[in-house]
Amino acid sequence: MFSVNTNAGALSALQNLSGTNKVLNTTQTRINTGLKVSSARDNAAAYSIAQKMRGDIAGLNAAKSSLDRATSETDVALAGAQAVSDLLIAMKEKAVAAKDAGLDVNSRTALNDDFQQLKAQITSIVQNASFNGKNLLTGDSLSAITTADGSSANTISTTVTSLTLSSLALDTASVSTVGGTSYTVTPAYTPNTSAYPFDTWLAGNTGADAAFTQAFQREGWISGGQTASGLVDGTTKPSDVNPALTQWFVDDATWTFKSPYISVGTVSGVGGYAVVGGTFASGGSSGADAAVSAIDAAISTVNSVLSKLGSTSNRLDTQKGFAGKLSDALTTGVGNLVDADMAKESANLQSYQTKQQLGLQALSIANQAPQSILSLFR
Repeated sequence: MFSVNTNAGALSALQNLSGTNKVLNTTQTRINTGLKVSSARDNAAAYSIAQKMRGDIAGLNAAKSSLDRATSETDVALAGAQAVSDLLIAMKEKAVAAKDAGLDVNSRTALNDDFQQLKAQITSIVQNASFNGKNLLTGDSLSAITTADGSSANTISTTVTSLTLSSLALDTASVSTVGGTSYTVTPAYTPNTSAYPFDTWLAGNTGADAAFTQAFQREGWISGGQTASGLVDGTTKPSDVNPALTQWFVDDATWTFKSPYISVGTVSGVGGYAVVGGTFASGGSSGADAAVSAIDAAISTVNSVLSKLGSTSNRLDTQKGFAGKLSDALTTGVGNLVDADMAKESANLQSYQTKQQLGLQALSIANQAPQSILSLFR
């Protein structure tokens, strides 16, 4: 049927051209964005899955940042602990040198000056071994998230022993003397009657401090009328002597009696005591012997800290590697879901552009069909 009101051919050509334009626009969008699923309208299921995976990737990126921060904290602490370890070795050299009985006072003082400077350097290093406000060497704890959801059940955390001088028991260490603090006891006490008991002499001796007095009291030396036993004399075994007394009268390193010293046997009755006056040196913590022992203990502590920090650093590196691989796998998974195949889309673009041109020509031909009716009226 010939009609000037309805052109079925033109309508069909227009529908085909509209369909071609629609898929051409879709192809151009995919080429422009590089995505075959750029919104929920393109593919609701794929878009929803991709968004969930993108959230996991974002969480893993945060975890990697946390691991990087923790690694930096550990690296700074390791550098500080290694420096402290080196300083302790240098301090031990000074302390051992100070134990040489042949040194004069000036030489030992010079060694102690160096020793104190090394202690001060330890304090400086420990106080400055901080990163992002955290200092593992002063007692702060390390914590790093490892999962995309930041679960506290899956964190890497550690705390190491503080390396401050007080924590290492080195705050009062000195190598200025071998035996430590000295106390002068005068006058000499050699009673032979009850008129001048030992406790009276001890109470009036301003050179004897409270610890000195208590050491005598614990051994029962105060009451002149009582039997005294377990006292320090030339035949008493060091293992049998009250430890509170040995620091006053026995050299800690060699278990030999100091000079001057107190010589008392196991006696009974009044007047059995003999106290030799002079200077008594205690085995206090300020001596070179004590310093060497304290430094050895500190070196052991620092080695333990280094071991723990090294293990933590290795674990952080391993976790960072895993987090990176997991993030890459998720990113690839998202790409498989939403990325466009550019080679395919390029071929489609050429095809749809050709179909568009053909559709325009078909529509033009269809629009010319009603004009053929004019020939019927000639």
